[in-house]
Amino acid sequence: MLTSWRKLPYNLAVVPDAPEAPRAREASWPARSTPPHWATKAALGKAFPKFRPPLATDNLAEDMEWDLKEGRKGCLGVATSDFDGDGTKDFLLGLTALKGSGALIVVALARGENWKLETLNEWPEGRIRLYVAADKPGVYRRTKALDGPLELGEIDPLTCSHSAAIFGATESSGVAYCYNNRIWQHVWISD
Repeated sequence: MLTSWRKLPYNLAVVPDAPEAPRAREASWPARSTPPHWATKAALGKAFPKFRPPLATDNLAEDMEWDLKEGRKGCLGVATSDFDGDGTKDFLLGLTALKGSGALIVVALARGENWKLETLNEWPEGRIRLYVAADKPGVYRRTKALDGPLELGEIDPLTCSHSAAIFGATESSGVAYCYNNRIWQHVWISD
């Protein structure tokens, strides 16, 4: 039985098709408590009624197996790190559409006793190959595979002074998001 939202073994992966300004929502459960699973699901459902928390079965078995062989937990839909540089553990989540094969990529930033939920992107399809990950601070460069102009909000190079939120399609694409000066900026790092 799942008893702590911070320890739920959710699984997801996403491929963004169009940039969208992140939207912030305040979650209704305390960040430092351990709410029952139904309370967590209810809070996410209230903030994002067209999506549900990810499950391991949302991804291909071969992708989960590869993740396990790489020494990780086989969970492609949840990543943890300090994404905003405030010294607290935050979450990157790939939520699964209730209808169709879409996904929503959300960052849950710890804010005292609450969470601030910010939408990074929504993908209308391709959920089965979605992954989310945390990466170290550093400079991220746009992939040379993309030769067109930068998309709206894309920065190249992108400097992250704290952890980057990475998501994309397994064996295909990846985009790095960094929370700089209270806004999310991104760059495509693989395609």
